[in-house]
Amino acid sequence: MYVNRLLIALVIAAGLTTPTAAYALGVPFGGRVTAVWPCFNGGMYEVVVGPKGGAFVWTPFSLTYLNYQIRPGVSQLGVADVPYGCVVGFTPTTPPIPIVWFGLRVQIIGTSLAI
Repeated sequence: MYVNRLLIALVIAAGLTTPTAAYALGVPFGGRVTAVWPCFNGGMYEVVVGPKGGAFVWTPFSLTYLNYQIRPGVSQLGVADVPYGCVVGFTPTTPPIPIVWFGLRVQIIGTSLAI
């Protein structure tokens, strides 16, 4: 009985002291887009440089806010979650083998208006 109460108290204390950022469902990213390639499986593979850059894959199901710019030269800020494959081409063999580049799938993205 005493052990059960102690265990419950420890679980409650751990739940209240854990930072809420530990429960986030993605990785924040942001910076300027330097390159964009279309994917054969839908979406765009993009390379972002800056404070939180990397390789990301924008899909048609990504929530896109502000100016809807998915092209080089714009600044982006968003949240990405899981590795996602982007088919960028096929080998010239028989049968053709897809060439897949991997990046983090974009969940939510906001873009700037670069002219």
